[in-house]
Amino acid sequence: MQTLCGTTLNPRNPTQCDVAPNTVVRIDNDGKIAEVDTKKKTSADHLGGDGCWLIPGFIDAHLHLTQWDRRGIDGLSLFDWLERIVYPAETRFKKPDLAQKLAHDFITGLVANGTTTAAVYGSPFAKATDRAFSVFAERGFRAVHGMMLNDVNCPKELCQQTEKALDESRELAAKWHGAEDGLLQYAFSPRMATCCSEKLMRGAAALADMVKCPIQTHIAESMAEVSAVRDCFPDQLDDVDVFAEMGLLTSRTLLGHGVCLTEPQRRQVAETKTAVVHCPTANLFLESGLMDYVAHRRAGIPIALGSSLAAGYEPFMPKVAVSCLQTAKTIKVHAIPRGSHSVPTPAEAWWLLTKGAADALNLGERIGLLEPGYEADCLVVRPEPWIADLPTEQQTSALLYTLRPDQIEHVLIRGRRVGPEDCAG
Repeated sequence: MQTLCGTTLNPRNPTQCDVAPNTVVRIDNDGKIAEVDTKKKTSADHLGGDGCWLIPGFIDAHLHLTQWDRRGIDGLSLFDWLERIVYPAETRFKKPDLAQKLAHDFITGLVANGTTTAAVYGSPFAKATDRAFSVFAERGFRAVHGMMLNDVNCPKELCQQTEKALDESRELAAKWHGAEDGLLQYAFSPRMATCCSEKLMRGAAALADMVKCPIQTHIAESMAEVSAVRDCFPDQLDDVDVFAEMGLLTSRTLLGHGVCLTEPQRRQVAETKTAVVHCPTANLFLESGLMDYVAHRRAGIPIALGSSLAAGYEPFMPKVAVSCLQTAKTIKVHAIPRGSHSVPTPAEAWWLLTKGAADALNLGERIGLLEPGYEADCLVVRPEPWIADLPTEQQTSALLYTLRPDQIEHVLIRGRRVGPEDCAG
């Protein structure tokens, strides 16, 4: 049985983030939390101790494996980014060995930044996707992953044959969905409406429903994308209407970005219990716009956070959460009348990083809290010591804004220590 000791941070809901000093967390041999107690003494072989905090592992709900080594290339808009960075990066994945190596580097980097669960887009190549899953399994990483799907309006070397792409996706889902005792899930992953035929989107939706798999795609990422979707589907009102018609709006769907969603579209998405993944660092990096997080939440949309690597340059999810708060503040100060918008709190940001994201991924009964019965996906961190002397509400804020990756001492997934320093892949 593994024992952790420190101050626990438990973001239970958007308004409640519990902080409990001097807490012992015991993990059973199945990787589940067996006990959380503030009265019991630690064992001699515990992880953590004085000055340490115990935090649920971070969840990154939108990023691209193929772009891990393409971070921070500035100066491009969305469609320029696709042509000059994304497509060439994916083309390399024709070579499965390269895909396997990059998958190891990818997991090493995510674990070093405290990410224990990720929803990951792959390439349009089945062998590379299979290799990536094998690496996730070998490394004990929790992932939602799938082969990228696109059969129109993309480079020839990436453009798939529709039936073959659906067949390969079905085979990958049969092999990997629920593998490693549920640690891995397969996600049907249409790139975006403009790159997918109606047959491909309907087929992906039907297969995902049959296997009960997640779906991930991009929506309303920029005004240019919204306009392009309108040109490709003149009989539909917008990209939300396209996805609704194709059967892609479901309670298992993750819609990346959603920057340009209108109020009627927000209501339509909320009614289907479809989640939106907010990617604030990427939205600013590509100058796509400012997603109105508060309006999305008010509409009742489940929301998670995503780094959107590599359109987003930042793999450390607390910094992505800070960008979420800063984006909301920017909308607030420029609103008319000034200050008429609200801003989420740091406590809500912690919830978005953990339990809220887990809920959006339909994993909220398994991960996201340090509670008995939950799987022990958690971090042991040693932040600056003065934080512990602040009032509780200020502690959650200071920790969010000042925590650094080098302060992460241990990363556990399902109770197994996976890093950071022993993860050199």
